[in-house]
Amino acid sequence: MICLENVCKEFDGTRKVTALDGINLHINRGEMVSIVGPSGSGKSTLLNLIGTLTPPTSGSIQIDGQAIDSLGDAPLTR
Repeated sequence: MICLENVCKEFDGTRKVTALDGINLHINRGEMVSIVGPSGSGKSTLLNLIGTLTPPTSGSIQIDGQAIDSLGDAPLTR
């Protein structure tokens, strides 16, 4: 199961950009999901967070009940 609770992602540059704000998402094992939306809506950012390629600015992400921020590098690379 993949569980996102109040996940936010911001990027700093010449100005702060909020890509995701307060996302709640639960995906059960075996469930098929599609992520659709217009360009710039945060689809790739969401997938990068779920894939543990980038950490959220705030909120929590759990995969199979394990918070990804509590995992070391070794479990994340499997």
